[in-house]
Amino acid sequence: MRAHRKTWWSVALSLLVVAMPAWAARPYRGGAVATAHPMASEAALRMLDKGGNAVDAAVAAAFTLAVVGPYHSGLGGGGFALVHDAKTSGTQVLDFREVAPKAATRDMYLKDGQVVPGLSTDGATSVAVPGAVAGYLELLEKHGKLPRAVVLQPAIEAARNGFWVSPKYQALATLRRDCLRQDPEAARIFLAKNEQGELDVPPIGHLVRQPELARTLQTLAKSGPKPFYSGPIAQAMVDTVKAGGGVLSLEDLKDFKTRAHAPLEGSYRGHRILTMPPPSAGGLAVVQVLGALERLRPQGLEFREPETLHLYTEAVRRVYVDRVKYLGDPAFVKIPMESLTSSGYIADLAGSIDPKKATPSASLLPPVEGASGSTLKKPDGTWYDPSSAPEKKNTTHISIIDKNGNAVALTTTVNYAFGSCLVAKGTGILLNDEMDDFAALPGVPNAYGLVTGEANAIAPGKVPLSSMSPTLVFSKEDPKKVMLAVGSPGGSTIPTTVIQVISNLVDHKMDVVRAVGQGRLHHQYLPDELWVDRWGLEAATQAALEAKGHKIRRQEAWGDAEAVYSDPKTNLRYAASDPRNEGAALGQD
Repeated sequence: MRAHRKTWWSVALSLLVVAMPAWAARPYRGGAVATAHPMASEAALRMLDKGGNAVDAAVAAAFTLAVVGPYHSGLGGGGFALVHDAKTSGTQVLDFREVAPKAATRDMYLKDGQVVPGLSTDGATSVAVPGAVAGYLELLEKHGKLPRAVVLQPAIEAARNGFWVSPKYQALATLRRDCLRQDPEAARIFLAKNEQGELDVPPIGHLVRQPELARTLQTLAKSGPKPFYSGPIAQAMVDTVKAGGGVLSLEDLKDFKTRAHAPLEGSYRGHRILTMPPPSAGGLAVVQVLGALERLRPQGLEFREPETLHLYTEAVRRVYVDRVKYLGDPAFVKIPMESLTSSGYIADLAGSIDPKKATPSASLLPPVEGASGSTLKKPDGTWYDPSSAPEKKNTTHISIIDKNGNAVALTTTVNYAFGSCLVAKGTGILLNDEMDDFAALPGVPNAYGLVTGEANAIAPGKVPLSSMSPTLVFSKEDPKKVMLAVGSPGGSTIPTTVIQVISNLVDHKMDVVRAVGQGRLHHQYLPDELWVDRWGLEAATQAALEAKGHKIRRQEAWGDAEAVYSDPKTNLRYAASDPRNEGAALGQD
């Protein structure tokens, strides 16, 4: 029943191959899955083989990723999901993103009017109220078919038996080693003793076992989410956070509620698109940019043609200005969504683009003091270097379409790599550092150089703005049938990754594997740079864009797009896991 397995040791080879071999895009007659880790994809496929649906598979994958991918997600995190029911043709959105604790304050990360580095990213002070457990189990209860104990079993086994340290684990643990060392529990679990007897980054192939997390998962399998939000597990999280100077309380956990939203709807060249509304800024970017490109090039886009790339970059630049000006938690701020998604507004956005030259970002919205050319000065006086920013903000995505056409696009995160680096004692639960997604000081860039405005200021019970963009694209011939489920990690680069995968499929007729593996470009208003990955541009194309005034910064790679494509004509399914990383695309023959 299984095929196309890609394990961590094949990542280095796959990174050398941009044009993937034909076998990688093989068709499946049954369901298909794409996740960021082979063990999670195996867990998802296991549920489909047992007669489960797309939701059963997605929840099994999410819980397994919480075990084997602690650098990008976990029980102490949160996320968004789109769920499409093929029988009813309905699509529902579940928002289980973290919220600010009741004791959070607008200026909690400031001293003398300046942001204190590390408070919103490392340790107890960075922890928001986690929502992942509530979200995963609500999805299962409302939309799944299999028993909870069956769906959580792969995650329990992975925690008990262990998983092997991969190159990605090693790279991100190296990034967060000093932070992990600050918490004895995190250091004990995620680091290993070196030759000097010090806790250090484990070697590749080291086995990471998490017996405490296995017990926590067994409790959830037996009793559901209640012990997590009001019981010994909840108390352990609160005690751990409070001991570190954080403000999470039992009342915060007890009162946590998921939020249901209507999906944000758009279209592109006859394809209906459903994506994530605020508190995601990503879905709006997807709808606005694709809408603008369709107006600017109604006959389609030419692949890697300089004029087309210029228009794309300018559209993205303007969308990120809207993010700064308008977006935050819709329960706290009034967002003019009807206006921002209207055909007139998108036409005006497209019409404001000069086809001959780049628009300086500062002319669209003057940056705060500290912005200078292609760099941004952080509040601590050091200069922000965005060259590795997308990969520091680690998140993960799951895409699934089952044999009946039910679909799930689920993006989940603990925010920074290994979240807050804080593990609730005795539980194995790695806690998020999601508070950094708020504007600690509106208008000033966060740890990743991303600027947000007053609408995203900290407030008790508020959801921080997100870039996560789980998206479903529907068949042109049948707007009720899902053609593509897609999403990615990558912080501020998430929406542009999703946009480019969709365009590669629709405009350039790529198969899903090539669409996911193709080179990428990104702009986010500030810094005023066009980021290009190693496969993004030929030298002549780059020169043509520079001649238009674009400041180009080369980066190695970013994102980890996971996508499943269902052929509207044949109903055969194809899955793609980003060759830049360690995931796996699997399916049922």
